[in-house]
Amino acid sequence: MKKMFFLSLLCLTSFSTYAQWDFSGSVNLNTYIHEGAAERLPFWMYHNQRGRVSEDTHVSGWISGRTFNEFSNGNSLEIGAGVLYQDGIKDEIFLDEIYAAFNTDWLEAVVGRRQEKELYKGLSATNESMLWSINARPMPGISLATNRTIFFSPESAFGFEASWSEYLMGEDRFVKNARLHYKHINFVYQPNPDFQIKAGIRHFAQWGGDSPKTGQQPEGFSDYIRMVFGREGGENAVGGDQANVLGNHLGTYELEIIKRLNPELELNFIYNHMFEDGSGSRYANFPDGRYGVFLDFENNRRLINGILYEFFFTRNQSINAGSPHGADNYLNNFLTYHSGFTYESRIIGLPFFTYDEELDQVVNNKFAAHHLGISGNFSNYFVSYPWKLLLSFSHNEGRYGQFFNPNQDVYSGLFDIKLLQSFVQLNVQFGVEVSNVAKPLYGAGLNLSKQF
Repeated sequence: MKKMFFLSLLCLTSFSTYAQWDFSGSVNLNTYIHEGAAERLPFWMYHNQRGRVSEDTHVSGWISGRTFNEFSNGNSLEIGAGVLYQDGIKDEIFLDEIYAAFNTDWLEAVVGRRQEKELYKGLSATNESMLWSINARPMPGISLATNRTIFFSPESAFGFEASWSEYLMGEDRFVKNARLHYKHINFVYQPNPDFQIKAGIRHFAQWGGDSPKTGQQPEGFSDYIRMVFGREGGENAVGGDQANVLGNHLGTYELEIIKRLNPELELNFIYNHMFEDGSGSRYANFPDGRYGVFLDFENNRRLINGILYEFFFTRNQSINAGSPHGADNYLNNFLTYHSGFTYESRIIGLPFFTYDEELDQVVNNKFAAHHLGISGNFSNYFVSYPWKLLLSFSHNEGRYGQFFNPNQDVYSGLFDIKLLQSFVQLNVQFGVEVSNVAKPLYGAGLNLSKQF
């Protein structure tokens, strides 16, 4: 792995020697201290950290580089690589990312492992979707996606955005070498530059791989087609109340309304509705989902330049829908894909879902959670100190059939401020976690980085 990274870095440097290639990179070093009986970091100090920090990390660091070229026809190619070390997993070095991304005027193709973009100024509890966060390291794969809204005609207010991806989930799970199929489409209505509505669906399916319980799972081309369309599979296929459906399926219906209130302020309304089978797709699990409001100020030097409130609810799970399988049991699958919706023992989506590595199961998927994120800048004409505050409350009940006793009420907070922005950048973090079932946890971190 080290040889692969340094070979990639050498290639990037070689590319950048040509005039048309731009090269950039960064070196990052983090150190953490934590206090409390659990001997781990508070919640927000290790969740949604792109897999770069674990709950018991003391030191982590990564080096990354990327080179970019825009060709004469307007197309572009970006190649990137990064290596990560942290002492909180297995005291090993990992590939943080390694990828090639080719862009045309409207389409992006990516091959490899690339970190996702951070949205909503880093204030969200889950980033892009309730099922697609930056809580885990990126999976290797291939992806095709629109890189802008494609309108049906130059004068039309209607358009769409879409993506189609195939990922490898690795060997560190119950079903080794399982695959993840992912696609999404948003239909867009934009009658003017100040107002936009996006409505669509995001769909995931785990499939293939080698199970120690049921053996090799179907993974031929015909199996792939059946999985993509949620059709029945062979004798090893799994499903929810859609019996014998090939693969383990889940997804979200999504709605986002964006309104610019004035030249410096934009308001977003965010909604995700979860489903794992037919009961959820017909809204028998309502009101489960994500509800959010985001205020985004154009001037980043304001004392407060971003406010995001999110409410998450997963307590219904179609329990009264009359399904013979009972509750939906979000992100779990006990028929074949026991490790659930995780990658390298981390939840792929919203981190309020709790995964137990010893049980290899999601042990908390029934909760109600409030999350508030605020960002701003302490600044004057000479200096600026960007800051971010995350505050959350989660009422965790466990899961249907195996409830927590007692229920857990958890308060989590994180404050991050950038104190240096000169030759190097220095961030200081303070975290806290308080609950009714454990002693308080406190943590602090220093994040030192250099861009080049």
